[in-house]
Amino acid sequence: GYQIGLETGENEKAGYCLITRSYHLYYIGRPLDSIQKELEASILVLTQLKQEISMSFVMIVLTTVKKLRGIDVEAGDEMLDSTLATAVSTGNVNLSASVNLFKLEVFVFFQQWREALDLVQKAGNVRLTLVCLYSSVR
Repeated sequence: GYQIGLETGENEKAGYCLITRSYHLYYIGRPLDSIQKELEASILVLTQLKQEISMSFVMIVLTTVKKLRGIDVEAGDEMLDSTLATAVSTGNVNLSASVNLFKLEVFVFFQQWREALDLVQKAGNVRLTLVCLYSSVR
């Protein structure tokens, strides 16, 4: 889908394909360093294609991967908080749900149960907006 999008000038659709690929790479359990390299390459491509929204979604996954690897944790928190603030202010429920989902992933991974519970209570039911990515069944 990505290649066809590029070939037909549908850069937005190509960007959506990279979003889906980034989620799938994360959820299938590839090694985090491998995922990080691929996502960093995707960010460069999305920057060249001027696909800001797609880049935001891929950045969420990349930031989560880096946090799980212990890389740039503080900057990652700031980026996710900034993305969440933008999503809320623009009414982008999918972007907001994605940020919350990946923040929750990190809390659960590190067994930060209080933070996870607080996030779930604050975010509400994010599963309704994320069904197409299968992340809502986790």
